[in-house]
Amino acid sequence: MPLFAYGTLMFAPVIRSVIGRVPECCPAAINGYRCLEVVGELFPGLIRQSGGGKVEGILYSNINKLEWERLTAFEDDFYELEEVSVLCPEGERLALAYVVPPSRRSILSEKPWNAEFFREPYLPRFAPNASPSRSD
Repeated sequence: MPLFAYGTLMFAPVIRSVIGRVPECCPAAINGYRCLEVVGELFPGLIRQSGGGKVEGILYSNINKLEWERLTAFEDDFYELEEVSVLCPEGERLALAYVVPPSRRSILSEKPWNAEFFREPYLPRFAPNASPSRSD
């Protein structure tokens, strides 16, 4: 099943550092969720939002079992994998996303996470060989 990435894994250098490559991908979005800053951290959390909300991200395809294991180790027990309905250029697809469970909602602020704010000063911390201006 594809991965819907909405935070640090949207950046090619980060996913490459986790699984060793950048899988085939396309822009995507999900409705009914919010992407919020995790209190005291540089990465975000995704949580269901009743009454709407749209999160932009990347849909990665063709992820193998070993890569899923690496992704889950990277995400740790911080998140739960949840099946989500993703809107992409080809239409609607099912994918998996790392979501903050409702029982851990207190770790999230109310401030939306900003990918561009993350890119410049913080991307190199997640992928030391990354150039903030390079999106390969």
